[in-house]
Amino acid sequence: APGSASLTCNPRKFSEKIALQIQRQAEDIAAFQEVMMDITSTRIQAQKVRQERNLASYYGGSLPNVSQISACPTGNQVT
Repeated sequence: APGSASLTCNPRKFSEKIALQIQRQAEDIAAFQEVMMDITSTRIQAQKVRQERNLASYYGGSLPNVSQISACPTGNQVT
């Protein structure tokens, strides 16, 4: 940038330089917080999935194999 040389050399511009640094820091902090919120929501979703899997195994595990059930005669059939 053409004004960057005068910005770094002129002591009167230090307040502007500090303001730019503060603005950049605020943008960096906002970006960091956004990433951390994404990570947190991903962890919460993963935890819910793990809990659902644990509950599924607690309440009976996987579903029965329907093809095996229909292949076996049961005696409850109406003739």
